[in-house]
Amino acid sequence: MRRRWLGLGLVVAPLVLGGCGSGDTPGATPSENGATPWVVVATGQATPSPVASRATGTPSPVPSGFLPLPSDAAAAKPTGSPSCPPVKGNVINGADATTGATSGTVTWYDPATSNIVEYRVTAITQDSMLGPQREVGWTVVTPGTTCGYRTATVTGLDRRTRYVFSVDMVTTRHDSDGTLAATVARSRVVRTS
Repeated sequence: MRRRWLGLGLVVAPLVLGGCGSGDTPGATPSENGATPWVVVATGQATPSPVASRATGTPSPVPSGFLPLPSDAAAAKPTGSPSCPPVKGNVINGADATTGATSGTVTWYDPATSNIVEYRVTAITQDSMLGPQREVGWTVVTPGTTCGYRTATVTGLDRRTRYVFSVDMVTTRHDSDGTLAATVARSRVVRTS
């Protein structure tokens, strides 16, 4: 039995080792039996080597690299004068406060712009208490027609209590109907007598 397999192996081996192709150079030419080979080799060209390129442009006429401002640019226009300095937006300016036994007097700067409706002044207690805190309420002050310092007196304070006085400015809104209130001045902590 062993001889049969060995004989069969000797017959099949030359067929496998001989290969399926026709000739030494593969290509798309038909083989001897008229079939096209399954391996097709196409001649090509070598890829050129990459060449380094540089960005081209013109140097900036401004040595610092910043763009120059056009000559027709609008100049900044300060709002205010030496007697009425401009108010910086969203800056809480200091308010001065003095206290008596049950009241406090607050002084702050009023720029007297046309969009100010009113000022509201209140006192906020700084002493801890159990239970709900007593509200002092708002003291409403009409803005002046010229810039300067305004003064308001807040009454109904508790004796021997520390307070911070807060000034809110109510203005008309430019983008919609209604008003907007924002804190514009706040005092340091002061104590009633």
